[in-house]
Amino acid sequence: MNKSTLSLLVAAAMIPACSIFPSQEEMSQQVVKKVIEAKEKSAFDKKTLVKNVNHYAKWLVQDLFSHIDSPNNNSAFAVANFALLDSDLKTTNHFGRQLNEAIMHETSRLGFAVFDLKSTGRLQFSEAGDIFWHSENIDELSGNFDINYVITGTMTKHQGGYLINARIIDVNTSILLSSAQIFTPAEVVKAVLSEAPESEKGFPIISLANSEME
Repeated sequence: MNKSTLSLLVAAAMIPACSIFPSQEEMSQQVVKKVIEAKEKSAFDKKTLVKNVNHYAKWLVQDLFSHIDSPNNNSAFAVANFALLDSDLKTTNHFGRQLNEAIMHETSRLGFAVFDLKSTGRLQFSEAGDIFWHSENIDELSGNFDINYVITGTMTKHQGGYLINARIIDVNTSILLSSAQIFTPAEVVKAVLSEAPESEKGFPIISLANSEME
């Protein structure tokens, strides 16, 4: 071994280990980065669920209507948002809003008239040129709601998912006409919640039974 080769080996041996292997701080930053990327990955890009919120809404509605002789098909329904049970019962979340949409769909499929409470009664154009029919602004909503029954309920955060309690109520007597329960797994709930901010949402309280919004 000549002197040149020996000098190179000595120099290589003197190189600090930190210049060859990543430092503890660099490794920690890489781990944190991967965790953040995993959390930010949209549920839209993940594998499709075998059962989603629409399946559970369908089963819930079928149970609600399965053991009652009335109402008849001339009855008009409204579907209220399902409130979080540990709230003031005037608060829901994105899962609750999607559950509301799915129950409206399934009730309509059974042949009943369902009021679209967020309908404005007119087309609205945004500055971008998009066209909308719905609104959550109470001043923009349409008027008369001759409702016979309301479908409403609560959601309880439970180990492994949400326990959904649903009921049909006669708006004129407040009599409970029917009730049903279903447990929705956490993966189904999270698949909806992951597409929206976690902030919960309340709505203005108004009376719709045989009333007119001005």
